[in-house]
Amino acid sequence: MHHFGAVVQLVRIPACHAGGRGFESRPFRHYLYCPIFYLFSFTTYYCIRINDVCMTIKLLTFDLDDTLWPCLATIQQTETKLHQWFTQYHPFISEHYSIIDLRNKRQKLAQQYPHIAHDLSALRKHSFAELAHEMGYSSEQQQQFIHDAFSFYFKERNKVSLYSDVLPTLEILNKHYDLVALSNGNADINQVGLGHLFKFSWSAADAGKQKPHPIVFHSLMQKCQLAANKIIHIGDDPISDIQGAQQSGIQAIWLNRNKTTWPKELNSPFIEIDQLNQLPAILKAL
Repeated sequence: MHHFGAVVQLVRIPACHAGGRGFESRPFRHYLYCPIFYLFSFTTYYCIRINDVCMTIKLLTFDLDDTLWPCLATIQQTETKLHQWFTQYHPFISEHYSIIDLRNKRQKLAQQYPHIAHDLSALRKHSFAELAHEMGYSSEQQQQFIHDAFSFYFKERNKVSLYSDVLPTLEILNKHYDLVALSNGNADINQVGLGHLFKFSWSAADAGKQKPHPIVFHSLMQKCQLAANKIIHIGDDPISDIQGAQQSGIQAIWLNRNKTTWPKELNSPFIEIDQLNQLPAILKAL
């Protein structure tokens, strides 16, 4: 099923007078139910007409967690391995705190220090600093512990299991668009093995706020020197991804892998898909 948040039309402009008058247009919704090969010819240029503004997409931005890989399983595994590491090298921590205790402790830190709550790496390091202080470590020992604990955590955090359609889809899209990772999290696209496919990564830590705050998307547009109508954002979260992008004037495609119901109180996404491998054909049809 495909939902639209604006008046969207597929515009066919003959190559011999692209940009001229006399082109044909049909509602885009209808084309989505037709075999995709009916949409194309080698002598025709396609673009999107949204609210009477014709645009050509140059940049695709992708959320990471739960868009390119499952998030919860990754975090649970990371925290389990980290707790085991504490048991082996710093048993005071595992003796006094369970995994859930440590998670609750970080959540309290986020409330106590809202100026770093958007930066998950800074928040994690701050939690390690507090633990080091509780263990009575010297200043030098504290710095070494923070470094070692974060290095171990970050290595485990980036051991993700990509959805099966991610790598082949990104390899196709990389040939036609610039790709940028746009995440609230702190995963490293190079460590997860996708760095060669992305132009760069932009995170909440870079922007100073988390999605859906407009500054995340506006700061990205400023960095790329692109207008909103040159960008499409793809993500799984209706609020942080879809609503956040829409509020900044960027069209958003909802990747609904779990086939959940769209929240009625939110504006519908530009397009809805349930597998990432549907994206190349959809974009080609725009």
